[in-house]
Amino acid sequence: MAEAERKSMPPSVVPEDVTSDDAHAMGHNPLPILRQVVAACVYPELLDGLVLPEAAQNRARRALRDMEEGNVGGYNHQHRSLVVPARVARFLKRRDGGVPSDPRNIVICNGTASILPFVYSLVVDETAALPTAVLVPVPGPRLHGAAAGLAGAVAVPYSLAEERGWDVDGDAVRRALQQARARCHPKVLCVVNPGDPTGHVLSRQSMEAIIRLVAEENLLLLADEVQQERAFLLDRPFLSFKRVLWEMGAPLASTVQLVSFYSLSKSVAGESGFRSGFLELVNVEEGVVLPFHVAQSIPRPCVLGRILLDILMDPPDEGDPIQKALEEHRGALLHSLAHNARLVQEVLARAPGICCHPVQGGARAFPRIQLPPRALRHAQELGLEPDVFFCRELLEATGIVVAPGSEFGQPEGTHHVGLSLLPPPEKLTQILHTLTRFYAAFLLRFS
Repeated sequence: MAEAERKSMPPSVVPEDVTSDDAHAMGHNPLPILRQVVAACVYPELLDGLVLPEAAQNRARRALRDMEEGNVGGYNHQHRSLVVPARVARFLKRRDGGVPSDPRNIVICNGTASILPFVYSLVVDETAALPTAVLVPVPGPRLHGAAAGLAGAVAVPYSLAEERGWDVDGDAVRRALQQARARCHPKVLCVVNPGDPTGHVLSRQSMEAIIRLVAEENLLLLADEVQQERAFLLDRPFLSFKRVLWEMGAPLASTVQLVSFYSLSKSVAGESGFRSGFLELVNVEEGVVLPFHVAQSIPRPCVLGRILLDILMDPPDEGDPIQKALEEHRGALLHSLAHNARLVQEVLARAPGICCHPVQGGARAFPRIQLPPRALRHAQELGLEPDVFFCRELLEATGIVVAPGSEFGQPEGTHHVGLSLLPPPEKLTQILHTLTRFYAAFLLRFS
């Protein structure tokens, strides 16, 4: 927050940022046994005493056996290129109901943000008359547009269907393709599922339509699935694009090219600071797969992050204390997200002028707000987007920080705010009531 904004707030106001999808930053405690394993790997002397539980010691010993010379301080190339990919492949096979996964098509990376530009760069043809384009969802994470630009590609937005709960609208994608082809060459369709910040989870029907579309248009499908462990509704479970593609059968199952992502940051562990994740390549030719394994420009994931990723991918047998702790942690997180999603719906539904589609997954809600014409004119006079103006006024009056919808992109002529579902329920309740009271006063002020 800018110093000028901080000084303009009343002295009694304490800034409260409720925009983040970082679980630990929003008050969720880390899982102690995971940290204990990491601590023992870094300082093996802990394995000689009674400080750590036996389960953590056993898992740390296994991790150290996978390391060169039993030391996490080395590069440990084999751990990255062979050991962890094999365990990730087993995880994916379990996740997808038996759909096979080849460890050679799995790339362990230093988080999604660091590897996306490299992925996009592999489809960029610098000698072509027209620049390469990547279709990105609006609203959606800014990461994809930025990564496309770093790779030398052009980001082409396509609008999600807000009236259908932020579903991917095939007609909107085709319109974006048709309009873009006069100035660029679209090669990639990026789909974010579960959605961020929109909180939607795609149905199988929608996913099948997307797969047919990319097949017809000869596009690479890039599936950002990093929020997959945050799909919290039993009647709308997360399905991977790989599973749906496989179950659609020939010829699509063997021809549609797919790259999908998983991130430790958005996993049940929520360990953003350890920077690790992976991508899986499906139906991608070997000449494209090879650069991922040999390119020195890809940031290598931290060894400690890989150890945590390894635990999540290959948990101990049922009944083991680590497995039990993971399941309890996962259940608590999903219960909290589902409760807070209902809370957002209930409180905002009572505020005329605010509309929020039901959230099905992810860690944010994206309610739509109606802003009166006088407020729109005032924002224009200040050179601000209307939602940015609203969010600044909210901050100065209450200390609450919400994200303006224009930060994620939004349908033209609409205004939204993004807010996190991760705060403790009592804190989120206070924030929502403060937000609705401020909104009522804002409408009166600019009526």
